[in-house]
Amino acid sequence: MRVALVHPYSWPAVRRGGERYLHDLAGWLTAAGHEVDVLTGEHEGVASGRTQAGRIVTLPVRTPSRLASHGASALDTFGVSVLPTLARERYDVVHSLIPSGAVAAAMTVTPSVYTALGHPSPANPPVRRWSRELFAAAMRFARVPAALSDSAAKGVEGLTGVRPQVLPPGVHTHRFDPDLRARTGPPRLLFNAFAGDPRKRLRVLLQAMPLVLTQLPDARVVLGGGGDPAPELDALEPGVRRDVEAVIDDLGVGTLDDVPGRYRDATVSVLPSVDEAFGLVLVESLACGTPVVCSRSGGMPEIVTGDDVGRVVTPDDPAALARGVVEAVQLAADPATPSRCLDAARPWDWAVVGPRHELLYGLARA
Repeated sequence: MRVALVHPYSWPAVRRGGERYLHDLAGWLTAAGHEVDVLTGEHEGVASGRTQAGRIVTLPVRTPSRLASHGASALDTFGVSVLPTLARERYDVVHSLIPSGAVAAAMTVTPSVYTALGHPSPANPPVRRWSRELFAAAMRFARVPAALSDSAAKGVEGLTGVRPQVLPPGVHTHRFDPDLRARTGPPRLLFNAFAGDPRKRLRVLLQAMPLVLTQLPDARVVLGGGGDPAPELDALEPGVRRDVEAVIDDLGVGTLDDVPGRYRDATVSVLPSVDEAFGLVLVESLACGTPVVCSRSGGMPEIVTGDDVGRVVTPDDPAALARGVVEAVQLAADPATPSRCLDAARPWDWAVVGPRHELLYGLARA
């Protein structure tokens, strides 16, 4: 198949879950023998040309002033940049990660899959009017609408009346070599999400730390996702902030090669997010043999399905998170835990998830 993948931002210029998904999907499809074009935005460090993950085609990312004045964003209008390429190339299938790309595919009568990133729902709708209208149109016009988890699919159905297919992202588990030894020694609690995104709830982890430290006085919080933690620290009481800041190690975002080692060095990975559509960092941690703690929110409980690989706790509850962290640290000391974590990551390997994409592409073309 000739496949076009559409997203205005690309990995590793932007290191978020959606961009990682785009890159890994392109690589898997190319390795499986498909001809892949990644239609992405013109940004510094992103160049057109052939790669191991298909052909990169960079296009303008801009919003006409007449639309910007009505609240439209570049995400809402990137489909305008993509439209001429879709009309000219006549791909077998277009898989868009943004609504405007799905609408552009429909305008060229090209079979399409549209994956809704994030966790839109009646309680969490797109903020801007343009985004809401485009999202609803993309769900109607895509041959196969999709969401990253069952939870996200239910949210989309509640918001639009359209029930999308569940099509999760994957992880190349072989790139995250596991450490199958028990985690002992001073606990290292890895927060491998962007500290500046309030949805990731670093603040809740910091609020939980005084309770954690009463039982694990040598525990440390390891920040590995980049971003400035200062606003979250500023929200703490001055005395609490002093104590918590003293146990934080901020590693910065680091290089791509640093990531697996950070999971292996951690005792537990902690992701207290809300409305997380999936949670790639949880699968990456499990693939390295490291148990996880997450919120009972969004798609994360679909990954952490048993207490033998981590804990799922009440969202936005520092006391519940502290209990979950302490229990997960105790779990990490069990010599059987790393192997169980690795087993829990395998259903999300691209060897399993990749063929599911091919099946939905075939459905879109039928």
